[in-house]
Amino acid sequence: MNLRDLLSHYAEHVTESKEFELNEDFNKRLDDGDIEGYELILRKPDGEEQPILPISAALFVSDLPTYRQLVKDDIAIKRHEILMLDEFPTNDGAYDKLLNLVRQRATVIPFVGAGFSVSAGCPAWSDYIVGLAIRSGFDEGDVKTRLKVGQHEQLINEVITRLGISVFQRDFSTQFENGRISPSLSPSLELKDLFDGCYITTNFDRVLEKCHAEKRPFEEKVVGRDSTGRFLKAIYRSDKYLLKLHGNIDEQRDRILTQAEYNLGYGNEGIDYALSIPNTLKRVFSSFTVLFVGCSLISDRYLTVLKEAHDAAPEFLPEHFAIMVAPNDTDERNERDRYMADLGITPIWFPDGEWDKPAEILKLLKLER
Repeated sequence: MNLRDLLSHYAEHVTESKEFELNEDFNKRLDDGDIEGYELILRKPDGEEQPILPISAALFVSDLPTYRQLVKDDIAIKRHEILMLDEFPTNDGAYDKLLNLVRQRATVIPFVGAGFSVSAGCPAWSDYIVGLAIRSGFDEGDVKTRLKVGQHEQLINEVITRLGISVFQRDFSTQFENGRISPSLSPSLELKDLFDGCYITTNFDRVLEKCHAEKRPFEEKVVGRDSTGRFLKAIYRSDKYLLKLHGNIDEQRDRILTQAEYNLGYGNEGIDYALSIPNTLKRVFSSFTVLFVGCSLISDRYLTVLKEAHDAAPEFLPEHFAIMVAPNDTDERNERDRYMADLGITPIWFPDGEWDKPAEILKLLKLER
């Protein structure tokens, strides 16, 4: 064997080894007997039979085509279960579109909302606002109704007016930045091996940053009101930047939280595209696929920017995706689906309360890419 053949053989062996490692979950279940009906037997000349263990490694080395077919069949079953195709048949096509983009290594920008911080120990943002509103003297039923119809911005502004911004900041730090927060429990951890470019978040907590801190941290964090264009340049350079769209809770100059701050960031009457946040978002939404995760997608001014970008040139806008909660009521779900279509977003649904599903869907993407 000459040197070229030797190097080619080595490269093939390394690639196959990585393939085996990627199927760690399948290998374990096959070896543990959880995938029933498969065993490898060594029959000795005297007729004695002895099982060959572990099955996964032996099959991988001795009969790779059969091993790959078993993996393929297993993934098909897993896909059906994880995507809940009996309940959400449209998930199959939506997931396939996103998977193809991942396989092509197309630019996909994760847009991470507060829902991805809950499993890490942070309060759900809506629940947190409800609690503060009740504490401030608001009626609980009225508050929940207002949130359901998308009055987040107005309600938060009223709560802050009653509490005072200093109290709001102090209590936020207590609830979202305490020692009980465990970023390793967040589904954001599954994003980092799928998407290694730029990210956007509206979160004030730092769960997303900490999830990426060990392997490949963000090279730079840029606030939404930054006017240098660094974030857009980073996307084209394939750098890894984080756009903290609404800044940080304790930095008033760049923060977007109160209604006055929203007006400064997005415009007083309608969206002002001369401002940095709308200008950046419009260019991102118009040029790159965005994957919304942990976002309620009910009401925020960034959705107005997306809607206007979509209305201006729907045929040229890249397709966007969202892994999102499906309303239990069929009519309400259909209404949400129409709203997503008007924004140019294709949803991958999961049931309310099954908060492990987003992480499972992201793991499935990693398995199939």
